[in-house]
Formats: sequence, C-alpha cells, structure tokens
Amino acid sequence: MFDRVTSLPSEPPRFFNRGPSPIAKLTFFGVISLAVMFIDSRFQTLEKVRMAIATVVYPVQQAALLPAQAVTRVSELFETRAELREENKRLKADLLQASQGQQAQIAAKQESERLLKLLQMSQSAPTRAQAARVVYMGRDAFSEKAFIDRSTSQVFEPGSAVVDELGLLGQLTRVHPLFAEVTLLTEKDVTIPVKLERTGMRALLYGRGPGKRPELKQVANTLDVKEGDILITSNIDGLFPPNVRVAKITSVQRDPESGFARVECTPTANVAGADAVLVLDKPPALPPRPVTEVAPETVGKKRK
Repeated sequence: MFDRVTSLPSEPPRFFNRGPSPIAKLTFFGVISLAVMFIDSRFQTLEKVRMAIATVVYPVQQAALLPAQAVTRVSELFETRAELREENKRLKADLLQASQGQQAQIAAKQESERLLKLLQMSQSAPTRAQAARVVYMGRDAFSEKAFIDRSTSQVFEPGSAVVDELGLLGQLTRVHPLFAEVTLLTEKDVTIPVKLERTGMRALLYGRGPGKRPELKQVANTLDVKEGDILITSNIDGLFPPNVRVAKITSVQRDPESGFARVECTPTANVAGADAVLVLDKPPALPPRPVTEVAPETVGKKRK
C-alpha cells in the first residue's frame, strides 16, 4: 500500500482562484497610473498631496540618515585629528629647524664680530701677532690653564702674551710641537705689572686661583682708585707689550686700620670662554739694570 505515489495536481485548487486574473489587474492599474499622471501633469492636482507626503516622510528620512551621518562625522573627526597631529609635527619640525638656523646665524654673526675685533687688535698691536684657537681647557681644577693649537710654521716663545678681542688672557708657559700651554692671568700667584688707564698709576695685579677675582695689592687708601677703572699693561720689566687691556676694578674696600685698600678686579678678556686668540711676540729686551755703586763709608763699616 506504500508503493503507490500520490501525485499533486499541477494547478492550484479552484478555492484560491478568486477575483480577476493578474493580467487584468496589471492592465487596470496601469491605466489608472497613466490617467493619474496625465491629470497631475495637466492640472497639478497632486502637488499638495506630494507636499503633505514629503512633510510627513521628511522626519523619517532624517531619522534614517542619522546613523550614517554620525558615522561620517566620527570618521571625519578622527581624520581631522590625525591631520592636525601630522600638521603639528611638521610645524614643530619646521620651527625647530628655523630656530637652529637662527641660532647658527646669531653664532656666526658673533664669531664674525669677535674675529673683526681680533683683527683690529692684531693691526694695532705693538708687536707681531699670530692667530690661534683654544682647543681645550686645563683639566686640573686647582689651576687656570688653557691650550691653544700651533701650526708647524708658527714660532711661539714662552713668556709671550696671549690676548683675545677683549684684552689680556694670559702668558705662554710651555710650547709643544702641535700646541702651547697658556697660564691664565687668574692663576694663583701670577703677577702682572699694570697701570690705571685714567691716572697712569702703576701697580701689580695678582691672580688668586679658580673662582676668585684677581686683586691689586699694596694699594694705599689715599691713592685715587675707583670702581670701574680700567687696568692696562705697563710694560714694567718688559714682560708684556704696553697698553693692553687687562682688567676692570669692580670692588674697592678701604681699611683704616691697615692703611691699605682691598681692590678686586674682573678680567676684561673672556677667560673662561675664549675661542680665537692672538699670541703677541715678546717686546724687545730691556737694557740691563745699572750696577748700584756702594758708598766707600758703607764698605768701610762692613769691613769693620
């Protein structure tokens, strides 16, 4: 009984065949659509209907567009922030490069001004001047020394004065094949014969070591010494060329009990940061000191 296969009818039962046929429906609605389109185009009768429908549907359309608009705005926000970051990085790099260029230009201008002053000093120097550069400072914290380069064609002599564009820096103490050692005027116990540019009074300037300002010693309270006075080399004993700026008086303290004033000075040269310097040849040697004659009476007393 299960071998029989019941076949379904190929056409739907008549129970579902109600109303006109699909072709009749298509024709009917097509004719109505054409008629409505003709009437609307001819008499504009559906304009108000369209406006009312558009007014009703517009909020729905905007509500439907909200998610897409939100996504678009968020993506634009992230894109804008990324672009701003990149622009900020680029502007910072440009600013840094411009700042470095400006600093290099300022440094080059200052270097040019220093070299011009050094050239003017070499032209006005009373002796021959040879240019050199400070290659490094001394490593000993308790001494004030610098080292300058020296070419094979330059002849340096120990004892020669070393100056920068502002004044006396120190004195050559050792000469090596490729460099020379300069003892700065601030070195302890270095003595430089000087005179006041304003009055011509002679004195001795003593270095006091690292971190301390040089000072004039054995200056009586009655002498005309003021803060701001400029000290220049006096060429006493022929150690330095004359009239080279050495220091500026920055402090004068008079002591009535001792009768002497304490006079502290600041070097005019850039002792701690000199770069380009001049090595001045030693001035001509002075004639020998005259022999002091001893009175006969003194000789007789000594013999007794």
